Amino acid sequence: MSEMNVQPVARRPHLAEHIARSLSDEIASGRLRPGDRLPTEQFLSQNFGVSRNVVREGIATLRAQGLIQSRQGVGVFVSAAPPSSEPLPRERERAPVLDGDNTIRNMFEVRAVLESQAAALTASHMTPSKLKTIQAAVLRMQYEGEPTLETVNADLDFHRAVAAASGNDYLEAMIRTVLEPMRALITMTFARRGPVFSNIPHAARGEHEELVQAFIDRNAAAARQIMGQHIVSAASRFGYEIKFF
Repeated sequence: MSEMNVQPVARRPHLAEHIARSLSDEIASGRLRPGDRLPTEQFLSQNFGVSRNVVREGIATLRAQGLIQSRQGVGVFVSAAPPSSEPLPRERERAPVLDGDNTIRNMFEVRAVLESQAAALTASHMTPSKLKTIQAAVLRMQYEGEPTLETVNADLDFHRAVAAASGNDYLEAMIRTVLEPMRALITMTFARRGPVFSNIPHAARGEHEELVQAFIDRNAAAARQIMGQHIVSAASRFGYEIKFF
């Protein structure tokens, strides 16, 4: 029998290249700046609709180009200096954010613990007046054009309203203490543009709406799980992988 001319079957073309190009565009435009952390593989996988292996290939391409660098056990960051001699667009003023990767990761982990319990209590103690306050914050997260400071305020007000509705004053006070230092971090992330980041405020609002339904159903177990996963997803969008048990 003559030798068969068999060629490897190519998968969908250029998926990894598309991811690498999209992230490269974010860096070139200044939306991702030197020292910025990239979102997690999970977030990028969901955002682009591809597997995490494909995301890893795209990340590897950027790493080979010198655009990003990995820090063991910490995450992936935009390189401190771009390899090209052409300067990036002028960097915008940054609001001060929490210092240290461990500090931010720990804050998200604390939020997952505290706010999931608050959500469960809120579902158990739900009243029409409490629900109205929570729903009002969700509605305020709607925006046309680009998110504004009001979008950030509405996001934080939602979490504060859920904490207040729990009926536990100590829990509410602790959640408020943890939330406020994250304002600058949320503001900076909501302000980012481009295909990688533009849906972040909408994603957060969608997760809030899922919580509202659990409150309407007075389903404490669902509210606890949804809130915990919401914090995990939020951490992922900021570039931190945490777990909720």
